[in-house]
Amino acid sequence: MHEKQKHIYVGVDLHKHHHVAVIINCWQEKLDEIKVENKPSAFSTFLLDIDKLIEEGLTPVFGLEDVGGYGRLLAQFLTDHGQVVKEVTQHFHTLNEKAM
Repeated sequence: MHEKQKHIYVGVDLHKHHHVAVIINCWQEKLDEIKVENKPSAFSTFLLDIDKLIEEGLTPVFGLEDVGGYGRLLAQFLTDHGQVVKEVTQHFHTLNEKAM
């Protein structure tokens, strides 16, 4: 199994009041979309919702596009809970959208 097949990818678009997460597999097939409030009390439920989508042997990788600085609390929560968190730059996101 290729390394990329061992993960699901959670791209999170961060906003002041809520975040929107799109979950895809390594073939860029959309598995789900989840909206979560931008408050720490909602993050545990968000992580549980992600866990429900994970097949055995897969690990989630979170990509946060934090242009406005609204993702700090979520990033801290995810890293505190042992999750893999990557920063997605605005430039990379724009290039990826153009390619689709």
